[in-house]
Amino acid sequence: MSEKKTILWDFDGTLAHRPGMWTQALFDVLLERQPLSTATIEDIRPFMRDGFPWHRPREPHLHLTTAEDWWAEIEQLFVRAYVGAGCSAHEAALLAPLAHLRYLDIQGWLLFEDTLPALDALTQQGWEHVILSNHVPELPLIVAALGLSPYIHAIFTSGTTGYEKPHPQAFRYALDQLDSPSVVWMVGDNIEADVLGAEAVGIPAILVRKQDERAHEYCGALTELPALFANFAT
Repeated sequence: MSEKKTILWDFDGTLAHRPGMWTQALFDVLLERQPLSTATIEDIRPFMRDGFPWHRPREPHLHLTTAEDWWAEIEQLFVRAYVGAGCSAHEAALLAPLAHLRYLDIQGWLLFEDTLPALDALTQQGWEHVILSNHVPELPLIVAALGLSPYIHAIFTSGTTGYEKPHPQAFRYALDQLDSPSVVWMVGDNIEADVLGAEAVGIPAILVRKQDERAHEYCGALTELPALFANFAT
């Protein structure tokens, strides 16, 4: 067993975010390619509430563990969204891969202001950082482009593992690959996926950014984490 102490980090909504998320990416492409369209962003939004693998986390998707296969399925979701917003099937099929590329464009991604200070302080405390996220296969490229690579030891994204948090295997897979560190915590902004999912397999967890009475530990900002972890060590 490794002597290292490890923090499993959620990514989207915890370390970084894409304003408008999937809906905004699809809508931006629609406006650029069809400026005369009368569709609104609200016409697209309902289609983003279902159809992604993480909407059914109890169901492993081991058939979707390559970028090609994962995006082939997700682009069909985009096609349905564009048709629902008034595009023809042909138009929707042309727009879907563009929305795929737009979502991955690093220009759309932002680090939270407290991310780097927190990672730096926690690294100085001896913590190893690992990302465990329900995300796209290309998450490592996004992480690198945002300048997080010097801090991150490993990245596990559901787009390549086939398991979505809070599925127990999402956590177990990461721990197996990390050689079962002796001390491990989960930090994330989603009470169900990050906190309750981790606790169900025996990993203590801290909810950040979004309060929920079910969380045993909560920090409003990541910069509160070093003091919290220091208290645990005393």
